[in-house]
Amino acid sequence: DYYKEKISLNSLRRFGAEIEVNAFDLRSRPVGHTEGKLPEGTYYIANLVQKYSGRNVKIHKWSYDHNNAVWIIKPDSSCGIEICTPVLKGWVGVMETCRVVDALGADTKIHADDRCSFHVHVDVSDLSESEVASIITWWVKCEPVFMDSMPNIRKKNQYCMLLGQSDIFMNVEDDFYANDSLIRKLGLCKYYTINTYHYYNNKRKTLEFRIMDSEACLDPWTAKNYIRLLLHFIERALKKGMPCRYMQGDKWSGYCWLDPKDVFEFLGFDDKHILSPAAKQIMEWFLDRLHLNCSYSNGHGVMGDLARRFALIEIQEMCDNYG
Repeated sequence: DYYKEKISLNSLRRFGAEIEVNAFDLRSRPVGHTEGKLPEGTYYIANLVQKYSGRNVKIHKWSYDHNNAVWIIKPDSSCGIEICTPVLKGWVGVMETCRVVDALGADTKIHADDRCSFHVHVDVSDLSESEVASIITWWVKCEPVFMDSMPNIRKKNQYCMLLGQSDIFMNVEDDFYANDSLIRKLGLCKYYTINTYHYYNNKRKTLEFRIMDSEACLDPWTAKNYIRLLLHFIERALKKGMPCRYMQGDKWSGYCWLDPKDVFEFLGFDDKHILSPAAKQIMEWFLDRLHLNCSYSNGHGVMGDLARRFALIEIQEMCDNYG
């Protein structure tokens, strides 16, 4: 055991986050938005972000932004206001995000209801198409368990649809999509749990993860652990490489879904003795989220209570084992 590789979380891969909060009047679109009126509370939030980030803040109408050097505040038609971080990396970048999220959560004027979510863009400009395809493939395999950790509002949501329940993988020839084909298919729509929308459309070489609920918009503990978990997932996927083509009876092959214990093994979380304090913290946070949210009340099909009953059993067993 002494010679096992230690699991730490020291990724310096660049990332950016989109933090959604409600306009102060709780409207998704302000009265007069067609004339360019900004959501109520925009300038208040901009001043708060500038104070706690220590950076300049730019306010403008909704548009796609790329390679931000400053924080950006803009309207969001689904919830009210979107707050975009600059391009960040490492622990310093995570803590800058958390300072702002903490300030948002501590302010009684600011709210984030179920219309809000927390998206993370991760830079993959240094990777080949085959490496990007490998990350996507491992996400497909782990996707049900990541969704197990989310509240029901995210499990059946038009803005973060499960790839594994889409028609993307219904007619795969020869078990796997070609790398460019897989990237293209995830680039045609941005409303999947993960997408290559900007990557495919030559805007920026990022993968966008969309599953996190509004808790991360106001709670720095959740925001921190979620960002670091995603970065860790990507590094593990790159280390593992593309799974082999589907082999009957081999859960690690093809696009086969993994169960919770398999996902913890993939992440290196199955042996707490080799985890750094940071990795142990995130493992425990993830397991706690699974225990809290792996419920599909009135759910049907492959993501209903009956279909996920084995996942529920494994999550409870892991909770018992980890104490």
